[in-house]
Order: sequence, then C-alpha cells, then structure tokens
Amino acid sequence: MRWLANLFSPPTPEKIAERELQDMRLTLFQAERRLLEAQMQVAYYRDMVAFLEDVSTKGVEDVVDKRRAAVPAAIETFSAPRVAPGLTTVPIVPSAA
Repeated sequence: MRWLANLFSPPTPEKIAERELQDMRLTLFQAERRLLEAQMQVAYYRDMVAFLEDVSTKGVEDVVDKRRAAVPAAIETFSAPRVAPGLTTVPIVPSAA
C-alpha cells in the first residue's frame, strides 16, 4: 500500500528520516535488551562458577550450611512492608456495578 502512495506523492526527506528514526529507535531498544540479557547470563554463570569452586574446595556440606545461614537473614530484610510517608492504604470494596 505504501508503494502506491509513493507513486502519487514521493516521500520527502523528512518523512524518510521519521521512518528511519522509528526503525533506529526499535533497533536500539532491541540491542539494549540483548545487552541486558547478556549481562544477566554473565552474572548467572559467574555465580555458578563461584558456587562450583566452593563445592569443589570446601565440600558440599560446608557450602550448603553457609547458604542456609544466609537465607534467614535475607528473608528478614525483605519481609518488612515498605510504607511511603503520607500515603494511606485504601481497602478494596467490591462495587455493585
């Protein structure tokens, strides 16, 4: 359909630039997403290598005991509800609609 419109009124450089800008923004977004995914993979494999090195040097029991001791401390720091000052909670009431 675009080629038919281009026959009657050829695209101006501004329109071409707008279309290319949209394409470049999409390409940039996709590249940034791939970069974030690659960084997540790097972090995952670093953690796995560190874990396997710990297991191979210290043994499974020591590594598991260390991780079990660290889990309750992490849970306590995240279990407290976060409250913003000046905001109140509004109860959810089903509507009659």
